[in-house]
Amino acid sequence: MNKTLLLILSLALVAGVAYFSLSRDWQTPTLELTEATHVNKSVVATASDNRGLGEVCYFFDGKVDNQTCANADSSLSYALTVDLSKLADGEHEVCVEVADANQAFPNRAKLCRSYVLDTVPPKAVLESATRYMKRGGGAAVFVSTPERETNIHLTVGENQFRFISNAEGTRHFAVFAHPHDVEVADFKPMVVIEDLAGNTRRLLVGTVTRERNFKLDTLNIPQSFIEKKSLEMLNKEGAGKEAFLEMNETMRVSNRAKIKSVLSASQSSEPLWDGVFYRNLGAPKAQFAEHRTYLLDGAEIDHQTHYGIDIAGLAKMPIKAANAGVVIFAEYLGIYGNCVIIDHGGRVFTMYAHLSQMNTSPGLNVARAEVIGRSGNTGMAGGDHLHYATYISGVPVEPSEWFDSAWLETRIDDIYNDFKTEE
Repeated sequence: MNKTLLLILSLALVAGVAYFSLSRDWQTPTLELTEATHVNKSVVATASDNRGLGEVCYFFDGKVDNQTCANADSSLSYALTVDLSKLADGEHEVCVEVADANQAFPNRAKLCRSYVLDTVPPKAVLESATRYMKRGGGAAVFVSTPERETNIHLTVGENQFRFISNAEGTRHFAVFAHPHDVEVADFKPMVVIEDLAGNTRRLLVGTVTRERNFKLDTLNIPQSFIEKKSLEMLNKEGAGKEAFLEMNETMRVSNRAKIKSVLSASQSSEPLWDGVFYRNLGAPKAQFAEHRTYLLDGAEIDHQTHYGIDIAGLAKMPIKAANAGVVIFAEYLGIYGNCVIIDHGGRVFTMYAHLSQMNTSPGLNVARAEVIGRSGNTGMAGGDHLHYATYISGVPVEPSEWFDSAWLETRIDDIYNDFKTEE
């Protein structure tokens, strides 16, 4: 009997251990906290557990007795907002503890992280800005901040213009534009500064803009032009309307996106230009922001906007850089054919398209009026000419302004000189 009883007790013990092992939740809950170093009002604690969560608590600066708790009600995941609004600005340690939903043997996890609480928006002064401009044109602004600020930009509608800053990060200069497709009533250039904690300061630039009417033009597209260009650009023979739209619409969108990407990626420095921009020789043809209607056999087939100006001179005439800068692009680009783009610093760029020859390459420094290629009719060009465009932070603007020394001095360079003059 004693052996039988001992066997029964042993089996019961083994069964109990097995049951305990199978029913026991051995997995510790996972816990994450906002990874920022600076915050302005709260952080978020995220907990998860494969069998459900129980109580989630947080406390500050080691004061466990003042903890705040919430019940996750056996949820597999739970996000808790840790409110910092009652704390004074400065560095604080935030600790979060969580238990799983196992009532008898809860597993626990704890995570602590230090944050700098900053609830004060950045301070800034609008020091100087261009007073007058026109739709489609350029302007400049200089802003100062008492502390280093690295996240500062200017917006006009959906367009964003980037600043350059001094070594201390306290003086900021930007060239910006009134984009041709933004109505005068909607032109509200806004400087936006965001600090590390996410606090923002907005300054409305008081630049006054004027309306401008852009030229309307109608272009008749010969079938022979489509056939020629579709061979060059699409490698298609006997093409018609569909091929023209593939080039003039689809390819145009892709090419403009490529230009924007190239300009955005450029680490533009402070202005490199020296004096007025050089205008290549030749007669003016198409104008900036000209709205074009395309006709094929008398019927409208497309509408587009011309982002630059066209200059026509002698065939394969030398094309010169408008000003000092760094070449950031030199290759064939769809509707623009052989195309060169130069970064002149200050987020100002010039583009030279339809070239028959390119005599430069990315990374090379060029001087004002240095030959970079020859004119041609590559891409969507009906004859030998230069398509010349000016961009500010990726936004096309009126190029002719930059050929005017008085405009450049009073609208741009005077503001830049204010930025450079440290008091």
